[in-house]
Amino acid sequence: MEPMIAFHIDMNIAQFTRAYLEKLLSELARLGYNAVIWEVENNIAWDTCPECRAAEAFSKAEFRQIVDRCRQLNLEPIPLLQTIGHCEYVLKHERYKPLAEVPSRIDQYCPRNEQVMPFLHRWIEEYYEVFGDVKHFHLGADEAYTLGHCPRCKAFAQEHSLSQLYIDHINEVARPVLARGGRPIIWADMALHYNEALDRLSRQIMLFDWNYGRYHGSGWVAIWGRGGRRADTLTREERLQYGKYMFPHGDEQGREPDPFYTADYLAEAGFDVVICPGSMCYGNNVFTPRNWLHVINTYDSFNKALQAHMAGGCLTSWTVHLTPYELQWAPIDLAPWVRENPAAPVEMFQPHFVRQRFGCDDWEPFWTACGLLSKASLFTHTASLGYDKAGLPVPLDHVKKTLEKLDNEGHVEKELINSQDRLEEYLQGLSLLAEWAPQATTGKEILDWWLLAARNLVNRAQATIFLLDRQRGGHPAAGRKVLQEMQFLREQMFKAYEPVMRPTRRREAIDWIFASMLAAMEAAAG
Repeated sequence: MEPMIAFHIDMNIAQFTRAYLEKLLSELARLGYNAVIWEVENNIAWDTCPECRAAEAFSKAEFRQIVDRCRQLNLEPIPLLQTIGHCEYVLKHERYKPLAEVPSRIDQYCPRNEQVMPFLHRWIEEYYEVFGDVKHFHLGADEAYTLGHCPRCKAFAQEHSLSQLYIDHINEVARPVLARGGRPIIWADMALHYNEALDRLSRQIMLFDWNYGRYHGSGWVAIWGRGGRRADTLTREERLQYGKYMFPHGDEQGREPDPFYTADYLAEAGFDVVICPGSMCYGNNVFTPRNWLHVINTYDSFNKALQAHMAGGCLTSWTVHLTPYELQWAPIDLAPWVRENPAAPVEMFQPHFVRQRFGCDDWEPFWTACGLLSKASLFTHTASLGYDKAGLPVPLDHVKKTLEKLDNEGHVEKELINSQDRLEEYLQGLSLLAEWAPQATTGKEILDWWLLAARNLVNRAQATIFLLDRQRGGHPAAGRKVLQEMQFLREQMFKAYEPVMRPTRRREAIDWIFASMLAAMEAAAG
């Protein structure tokens, strides 16, 4: 059977335009992908959850046309509906708050709430109205970190286990998909986190094993529920349970652990496993990806995913970080390239990518510039900007309060040094990219995004340094030029996102990136 070579389109935050989606689909088909995971969330006008409809949500009829286009391009459409965690877009509405595991949170359904399962099953049926008869249906099910907190769930877990609480829920959620002859899919992290009752999980359910920060030679492995480990810190219990998968050639000094060992563990347990790297994930700044991390993670993941005992690979891209696909083409291009070049080292991909995308043989400056622009600093990533998958407004005083908190905790000097270091790298990256860009004969749209991102990073670091210095008595006049540039860049970003995102979300996204920062700069610079 042909391995799955899938790409994950996350519309939780990005809310793409139809034209942008169809352009992306054509490119994915050209590259050699054979499936698309559609995480549409509130971007279709659902009847099951009408309160969840985003502004400018697609009608069901309009999205059917996008699904039809997907099939015409020989891309298998795979719908994704979150069925336990990551339901912020539902639970933030008052009507659905009784479905939450923890009343004060909006991220997880309660698996023992008798209203949850009928609600989810109705919604699955409505997904079939839009997507038609699909071969696979992704049920999400990742990062359910408040599992067992409510009294009903706690009592069940005490009598049985958290693992059985989770797995029984997933088996029941999957029932209508199996009844239609489809293959349910879930993310693998919670099945690995709570694996005591793993034998109860239906083997008809495919597991998407995601691991975004790992690659061969790092010396690290992730053990779900216990965090990252260096090989020399593994406990005896961990070595007994996972050792033969981590060290297939022998657990001895000098052997590196296989960072994707969980795929072998799950495959031996009888599951069909798809390995999932990321082209965009937590830890990135909102202007650029960590280019090489995503490349090496994708390269190593797909080399494993295309082995005979695996079911394939799926490249994920989490749009909460707002970076458009134009800045992610390197890992996106790489995944199908690995299938066509199974023995080729990743270094061969670097000149190939630059030739294909930019028509240029001088490839090193581009990759060097991307590396210099890859790191995050204060007020360049989601955590410090104050927004997340919930998509709620960011208070205008967020940056101001963050600065006050840093000052109270004595962390200003540390952040100042980091921002100064990043500014030096951002300036080098911008200069190198600007000097190299005229050599490119194609790919102008991609380079325009990289250059705009570089200018934003330089400006953001300059603004952060000014604001941190203000904590120690800096002068307003020093920030006025930086403020003017930020106001200009905001308008440039707003224009750049016009073909990418629909109007309401475009305004919200630009506000998440700029509004609180501009408020702080205007107050400080006058």
